[in-house]
Amino acid sequence: MKDGFLKAAALSPSLRVADCNYNASQIVSQLQDAAARGVRLAVFPEFCLTGYTCGDLFLQDALIQSALDALIKFSKETAYSDAVICIGLPLRVSGRLYNCAAVLQSGAILGIVPKTYIPNYNEYYEKRWFASSEKVNCSSVIIDDEEVPFGSNLLFTLSSGAVLGVEICEDLWVPVPPSSELCLNGADIIANLSASNEAVT
Repeated sequence: MKDGFLKAAALSPSLRVADCNYNASQIVSQLQDAAARGVRLAVFPEFCLTGYTCGDLFLQDALIQSALDALIKFSKETAYSDAVICIGLPLRVSGRLYNCAAVLQSGAILGIVPKTYIPNYNEYYEKRWFASSEKVNCSSVIIDDEEVPFGSNLLFTLSSGAVLGVEICEDLWVPVPPSSELCLNGADIIANLSASNEAVT
């Protein structure tokens, strides 16, 4: 942070549907470019590890495991970066599948934030695959043998002293979004990971 400002970037890499390794490599490449520009908070799209448009592939164990493996690999490959990084992925917890944002820094996964408001109208039908954070019955998950905080109410204190809250796409569009509660609890910055599916009109 300089003079009270934090350089943040919303980044949108080129993705391949269900190709988690390729997508992670694209995210790393954009992150390196952003770091060279002094970015301290890098926010990538919802489902950027898998692509948003996987459809019923989200029901395949192979894709969910591949996304988790890519997250772990990504965390190790970005250990050099002290920027805070937000990336999207599907994650299975206690038998339910969640649309999540992972928050990372210096090779560590600081927390996982599940989406609360699941769109199910027009071209959106996420409820076919994903549960709301309201269904969460735990406060942490184990990833790569590490206990990681899990929940929609997480706050992340940055090295600058600013406090980050995270929500996902549709969460922003409801009358009282999760960000309202996060701000009431001390968040200075809200990151919203967002993406949309394909539509033919």
